[in-house]
Amino acid sequence: MKKIYVVILILLTMLTLTSLALNAAIILTLQRAQQAALAAVSEARDMVSGVGDDTFSYVFEIDQEIPIAASIPFNEEITVPIEMTIPINTTVVVPIDLGVTSYDLKVPIRTVFPVDMEFTVPVSKTVDIATTVPLELDVPIEIPIADTPIVGYVEQLDEALAETETRLGQLAQPFGSQ
Repeated sequence: MKKIYVVILILLTMLTLTSLALNAAIILTLQRAQQAALAAVSEARDMVSGVGDDTFSYVFEIDQEIPIAASIPFNEEITVPIEMTIPINTTVVVPIDLGVTSYDLKVPIRTVFPVDMEFTVPVSKTVDIATTVPLELDVPIEIPIADTPIVGYVEQLDEALAETETRLGQLAQPFGSQ
């Protein structure tokens, strides 16, 4: 019976040593994962901390045709000056009744009439315009992130990452030290 106890004792010792080795491997793997998580959180904080100083840039491209249809009323009075001379060179036939007979008297007229006047011409018209205007624009848009509400969310994210980094750092310390 003593042999069975010895075999069982050896088996239990081997199982205990195997369990200790596996526990050590698990703890070592967890410490590596913790260090990787701590490095990832630290890197994420570095990236987030610079976002507040960045600027959102975008070029908004417009390439379309805009139809324009309008009626433009004109209701104006236009003053038209006329300054000219009108030459008259003609012969006028004046019939003269002599009682027994009639006589046609030819009267030559050679003169110049000066014309100096102004006319007011009312213009009341509606002009219809229908066209299509091609519009091709590149509108640059630059918005500083510090001027947007996003900066508050980025600060909250940085605080949460700082707290996570602190907690992961405390886990990395050996037992008993705080």
